[in-house]
Amino acid sequence: MDWACKTALVTGGGSGIGRALCLALSAKGCRVTVVDVNLKAAEGTVKAITDEGRNAIAVECNVQSDAAQEAAFKRHLAAWNCLDIAILNAGIFEKADFVDSKDSSWQATLDVNLRAALVGTRLAAQVMKSQKARGQDTGVILLMASAGGLFPMPIAPVYAASKAGLVHFTRSISGTLAKSGVRLCCLCPQPVDTPMVSTMQSLGLPMPETGASLLTPQRIVEASVGMLEDESAYGRILMVHVNGKLYEWTPPKGNLKQSSAGRASGASQATVGAHGDLARWASGSVPSKRSKLQVHRLSSDFRAATRVVSEPLPAPNAIPPGHVLVRRAYAGINASDINYTAGRYFGSPEIAAKRLPFDAGFESVGAVAATGPDVSGLRVGQPVAELAYGAFSEWAVVPARHALPVPVLAPEIVALLTSGLTASIGLQEAGRMRSGETVLVTAAAGGVGQFVVQLAKQAGNTVIATCGSDDKASLLRRLGADRIINYRKESLKEVLKKEYPKGIDLIWESVGGDMFMTCTRALAQGGRLIVIGMMSQYSDGWGASQVAPGLPEMLLWKSATLVGFFLLHYAPLYKKHLQKLVAGWQSGKLHVSTDAQQFRGLEEIAAAQDRLHSGQSIGKLCIQIASDLPAHVQSRM
Repeated sequence: MDWACKTALVTGGGSGIGRALCLALSAKGCRVTVVDVNLKAAEGTVKAITDEGRNAIAVECNVQSDAAQEAAFKRHLAAWNCLDIAILNAGIFEKADFVDSKDSSWQATLDVNLRAALVGTRLAAQVMKSQKARGQDTGVILLMASAGGLFPMPIAPVYAASKAGLVHFTRSISGTLAKSGVRLCCLCPQPVDTPMVSTMQSLGLPMPETGASLLTPQRIVEASVGMLEDESAYGRILMVHVNGKLYEWTPPKGNLKQSSAGRASGASQATVGAHGDLARWASGSVPSKRSKLQVHRLSSDFRAATRVVSEPLPAPNAIPPGHVLVRRAYAGINASDINYTAGRYFGSPEIAAKRLPFDAGFESVGAVAATGPDVSGLRVGQPVAELAYGAFSEWAVVPARHALPVPVLAPEIVALLTSGLTASIGLQEAGRMRSGETVLVTAAAGGVGQFVVQLAKQAGNTVIATCGSDDKASLLRRLGADRIINYRKESLKEVLKKEYPKGIDLIWESVGGDMFMTCTRALAQGGRLIVIGMMSQYSDGWGASQVAPGLPEMLLWKSATLVGFFLLHYAPLYKKHLQKLVAGWQSGKLHVSTDAQQFRGLEEIAAAQDRLHSGQSIGKLCIQIASDLPAHVQSRM
């Protein structure tokens, strides 16, 4: 994000979280409108900004007044001529027991925390949509909710209700706004060290049991900036725990349980529950033909090797026994896709040539549209993941045993397939990872690397991560890497020699070429180096000239191990490891980063490949295969 050309409006910007956000955005170069009911407090924030030679204005506004909010937005546009970021942060806390209160003073909590934020969202969205109509950038709206909007808060039920309203409002409207290019997200911090919380404590109000000290406003700033910068964050609801970790809220599994009263029966019962809308989406209109991406000639030039073709699709009532019809929503983009189009996974070029044409793509997630005879454990509407050749297609008839049930339909699940499973199984089986080691991860901000970093840290290791840009380094810091080496600014060889003279215990290598040789030389005695690929060499092929000179000697005198890892050889372990990865993601213990640039449709897969091999992507690259998605799935994009 180019902050220098951005403008932001922040309500409640005179103190606490709002003030910290205004100062942080300004420090990045953003022009800021500080909105607060206390003009003196707003002017104090502005003075702190202008004293540093940066730009900001103060606007007095009681957000309970629709007219006052509208005037604040007009003041912002008059000053800066555009609106890129709206942070609706103003909030108050109820001061009396709800049941014993003798008036409706608690109404102000609803008005400030909920109604005013909804009005602000409407005003911001109107401005941003009008900007798009004029060919300008749209923008992002961030609602400051609370962990009290996700979990019961007996000490403040009205406050909790107002924040829960923001959460559900985000879930409900973010998909609609996304169609206009407007991103709406919601942040839910646990208690923060702010004047409001201090007031609660001084009044003797009980505080939620957090088991740790209060969060700092700076941690909320970091989480907020992360969401503002992540262009894939549509409808994201993020909780900031007092331990500093981030937990992404997703619709709970089985959040509706059928009551014994008025029990549905027959076919209608099949569509009741969490996957009813997916069942309608997947099975509502099955076409007679499907489109897919097919390799028609062998080449590492993905665009030249492939083309979109059409073929007949079996009717739902003609699915073979033991098979299911799946409507695919997302597929993953992998560096090894061009190895596949070049025919390198068939034993020889001659064998590959005889297989032409063949279907491309390794991984996907979708929903079951129909089941054939003798299928159990899967139902229409069930989200499923697949790790099989031919993933770049709109529909597929697959063996039921290959359809892995997953709790939700989301691009993050795609990231947990080839990338997540490679990291989890590879570290365990090939790397024999232990605790207390030094672990080096190359291409650490990529689809696989992000998981290796996190899993190695969770195992109690010191993690060194390489990357090629400041944005990637920022992601790796959030993932917990101990030492980040931007190889465009530092020499990996010199850093390893100076800072890790005893060598590295475990190295995860996917780049190849000079990077591979540097890593091999850096191995400690008894060290292990896992090769999962050599991405830098894929375009040019795997010639004999790539063999590393002196490799046997380097391994011998260190008693070191060089081991290759190819995921397809470990299929029996997929289900167990995928369950563990999904559970980690849903609990917030495992972060999944997907690239900010979005690609849709089979025709854009080649462009996605170009981005991956350019080195510019951050996290996992996914493509939306389906032209339409259910509303609750759209809100995740």
